[in-house]
Amino acid sequence: MGCSRQLIRDEWRRSHLPSSARHPTGGLMMGSSEVWRLPGSFRCTPSPPSAKLAGERLSQPPRSVVRMPSRPPRRSSLRVRLELGLAAFAPALILLAVRSRDSGWAWLFIVPAGVGILVLVVGILIVRRGSPDPFGFGDIADLSGEVLGHIGAYLLPVLIVTSRSTEEIVISAIVVALIIHIHVATGRVFVNPLLYLLGYRIYSAESGGKTFYLIARSDVSAWASPRRCVRIGSSVLVERHK
Repeated sequence: MGCSRQLIRDEWRRSHLPSSARHPTGGLMMGSSEVWRLPGSFRCTPSPPSAKLAGERLSQPPRSVVRMPSRPPRRSSLRVRLELGLAAFAPALILLAVRSRDSGWAWLFIVPAGVGILVLVVGILIVRRGSPDPFGFGDIADLSGEVLGHIGAYLLPVLIVTSRSTEEIVISAIVVALIIHIHVATGRVFVNPLLYLLGYRIYSAESGGKTFYLIARSDVSAWASPRRCVRIGSSVLVERHK
């Protein structure tokens, strides 16, 4: 009964509406709905607002992902950087001590070289006894080019004969001290040539929104999952295989 009354009411509206309000197929256009007059029944199909909203969202340009700017690894304290600097230049200091063994100034190179070797031994013990944690890495940059900064110090024992005079020994000590000071001031003491002789490579790696010096032996280009690393200080990670 209700459907018959609705059909009669729709027929009356259709006959009294102007032609501009009629749908070309014979239905009625009322607001955002279309009423279709079919034989013996009727159907009302409103325009879904969700479809319109979805269309508007698709038409909007995608939001760009904001990428945090990259920062260099955090520098450690001056004492730590000085110790690491002596460790990095320990071989050059040993060579200079050997060249000046006939003079009374060999201790000038032996003492800092001994401190550097002690720092290396302590670092190895920390890595072996430390508890590794999984770290997921983002961008990784190779820092092998910074090893070239150590070439000047390693060439001193070849270019300067320190066994002939005290003046040459003092000049060698001043030059080595300046080179170490530049590396300590710029924070490049983490790049140790001895690590490359042991098969390690040094990288600058991002993990957890921070940048670290990464010391690794395996090929980092094949890393697809978090790696177990021992954290030394605030900015150094050393890969552990076991």
